[in-house]
Amino acid sequence: MLDRIEYQFYVLVMNIFSSLYLFTFYWGTLLSFLSGLFLPVMYFDKPERDDLDTWFRRLIIAAGVLLFIFGTLSNFSIPALINWAKALHGAPLVNLHYSLSEWLLIPLFGAGVFTHWWGRRHLSGKINQLKIKHTKRTEVARDERTDVRNVRDYLPETVDYDPEDHIDLKKGVFVGLDVHREPQYLPLADIQKQHMDILGTTGAGKGVASGLILYQLIQAGEGVFVLDPKNDEWAPHLLKAACEKAGKPFHLIDLNSSLPQLNLLAGATPEQIEELLVAGFSFAEKGDIADFYRIDDRKAARQSPQEATEEERETFTGLFKSAHVQGMKETVKAFYGKMEELSEVNSVNAPDGLNMQSILNEGGCCYIIGSLRNAKIIMTQKMILIRLFQLAEMRDRINSTPKPSPFSWMN
Repeated sequence: MLDRIEYQFYVLVMNIFSSLYLFTFYWGTLLSFLSGLFLPVMYFDKPERDDLDTWFRRLIIAAGVLLFIFGTLSNFSIPALINWAKALHGAPLVNLHYSLSEWLLIPLFGAGVFTHWWGRRHLSGKINQLKIKHTKRTEVARDERTDVRNVRDYLPETVDYDPEDHIDLKKGVFVGLDVHREPQYLPLADIQKQHMDILGTTGAGKGVASGLILYQLIQAGEGVFVLDPKNDEWAPHLLKAACEKAGKPFHLIDLNSSLPQLNLLAGATPEQIEELLVAGFSFAEKGDIADFYRIDDRKAARQSPQEATEEERETFTGLFKSAHVQGMKETVKAFYGKMEELSEVNSVNAPDGLNMQSILNEGGCCYIIGSLRNAKIIMTQKMILIRLFQLAEMRDRINSTPKPSPFSWMN
């Protein structure tokens, strides 16, 4: 009984191996080529971690290995399997032969590997384009509105309109139209209590937005200071028109001009002048070893306004010509050199020039044109900013409600 079962099993195995022999005899070249196509996946698509491997990659590798054994090596593997089965059963061994195409199995395997490599080099881009072309984007895709390459597609269409048609301070400060082209307003009281940053790239409309807001604040009776180091082409004309419409004064100060225009030290105390000099000359401590050498400079900035007369404290030029400062020419050279540079900025050394306090009291606009390159003008711009802080801090916030004064740095 067992011999009969063993014989039937032997017949079944031989039938399978015979069918495999005939199949590889006629199709071995194709199997070898496909093996060369599949096996390079082991190298090119290897994941960084084993847990990232996919079942599809493993299936392709398994198919490639089987095709390599029973295709590329079929003229060795198939006869060996048949003779192994015959040896187990005790049957005589046979010599199996393949056609001349067996000599092409190895070259065809190499051709498959080359075809795989060539396809990755030349067809991957086209396949990706085809995938993108036939992929439907979801409307709830993430990280789309933050991609600078297509963020413009999500912005509303820009429309031309006249802001004058929508300005109404009773409703608030007009800041533009929404996506439905309806006017948007911010409460005036909120703007008076908060800071505002207008950010954007070149040409995005920062100047237009700031000009629109400042135009309305001037009409609301606010005192507006604008420090423009780039010398905007249109902003001075816009703000001047706002002042004329509101009946408020407009002052245009050009720091690059040699004409005396602004009295920066009007009403300043010796302590406030010291603060201006230390900030403008960058004598404050910075936490480095050079702080030791700035001690004498800060001392000179403190003593100079204290030792000067009231008349000498009216301008930086008078302060520079004072006997105390002139006596530092050889002892405190850094401070003396900075004072000499500042005294040459005639635009802010006008005893009878504009007092910035008047803008805070009466309203209107003081438009200051500065510079981004001239070191003396940059130093003066720092002092103007500090002086505005000082004037704002001097307002009576106990017995009255201080009047806010918008300040804009256009950059």
